[in-house]
Amino acid sequence: MSPDRSDAPRDGAGDAPGRKRASPRIAPAALLEMLAARCGARASGRTALLVVALNRSDRLAALAQDASNQYVLAEVARRVQSMLGPADRYAFVANDELWLVLGDLADESLAELAGQTLHDTLQRPIRARRADGSPAVVQLRPVIGGAWTTMRTLADPMSMVAAASQACARARTQENQLLISRLDDDAALIRRDELERDLRAALHANQLDVHFQPQIDLASGRCVALESLIRWNRADGSAVNPALIASVCEERGMMGALTQFVLNNALRNQKRWEGQGLDLSVSVNLSPTVLSDAAFPMLVSHALATWGVPGERLTLEFTESAIAQNEQPAIEFMGQLRALGCRLSLDDFGTGYSSIAWFGKLPLDELKIDRSFVRELESSERNTPSRTVGALIGLAHAYGLRVLAEAVESPRVAAMLAAAGCDRAQGFSFSPALPAQAVADWCRRHDEASLLSRSEAASIR
Repeated sequence: MSPDRSDAPRDGAGDAPGRKRASPRIAPAALLEMLAARCGARASGRTALLVVALNRSDRLAALAQDASNQYVLAEVARRVQSMLGPADRYAFVANDELWLVLGDLADESLAELAGQTLHDTLQRPIRARRADGSPAVVQLRPVIGGAWTTMRTLADPMSMVAAASQACARARTQENQLLISRLDDDAALIRRDELERDLRAALHANQLDVHFQPQIDLASGRCVALESLIRWNRADGSAVNPALIASVCEERGMMGALTQFVLNNALRNQKRWEGQGLDLSVSVNLSPTVLSDAAFPMLVSHALATWGVPGERLTLEFTESAIAQNEQPAIEFMGQLRALGCRLSLDDFGTGYSSIAWFGKLPLDELKIDRSFVRELESSERNTPSRTVGALIGLAHAYGLRVLAEAVESPRVAAMLAAAGCDRAQGFSFSPALPAQAVADWCRRHDEASLLSRSEAASIR
């Protein structure tokens, strides 16, 4: 079939001529409405939601909206539609991600079979053509997470989305890159309600904690900044996954309170470390919901004044998905924060939503290379960065941006990134996230060891 020539495949692409049936491709919002309706219906069928990360080899072409991107999206749509049943639906939520709702599944094994079939179908190479007519082969490395439920009434379908998204994240560590999570009954919702209640109480009582992961300047080897990461141990001693904390706060209207807690904790500790002779900046991740809070820039201004921290010592991280949801309001929001002196970082760039045109529009200071790109370096047999990573670093520098790589897990990859011109890195190769009280000693030991190592290397040369 001839692929559709549009930014994304049209609804109904792939239907036989003259055939009248509902298009299996719908908008993301319509898919969520459909999921809510199915989960709320008292029917005998079971429902599965699959979240598919395509992990395209042509991610830079997709970002630049290259002509081959249109071809690839249409071919992905054709393959997906070839395996769907009459009642199944799917939606592209980004160039690199799609969701599928599968209905009337008798048991969990059928959801896993559907996921495996989809994985095998998408894994076949796609032969496309670039704008100049030259051939291009695009390889997908799909990772699929799913949530399957027997629930007759699911009051909160977003819990199913969260479960499928978390399964997709965990599936990256699975040999077959596929993981289906089962939501058996209303007990799952009861546990989530209990988690919300405990989390609200912990926030109110300041019982959460913030740990800090060092960010290393690759040229000097010094620790120059720290990323603030939420941590919570419940009363029974069990640690709660940070992604689950964020998910519950997003769903239950607590993200503003959580962000304020992390922000004040980070600034208070930054001021304490400054008093101990350490020159460190701190970074805080911002949720998409925060971008809709018109009062947030004023809150940041007040927090900076309260703790006596200059704006340039605070970096605020935005995800590309958050900006893509409301681009122009996001640009204005970021401008207000930049006016306070804050540094702004774009996280997860290249994983689906972003466009190279953003570099000329957004008031950015830093580009954070997503962990999926860094993992490619970990598995590479070569000792040079991939073309994608090298291109991202070059692109960021062309726009005057600092480049930070996350999830760096070995000295070999750190050396590769440094050789490619990456400015900063963080990850287990340097240190996990540390309790605030351990940061000062760790920084001194690390910086002294780095200085000694570089001095010894210089004397040998």
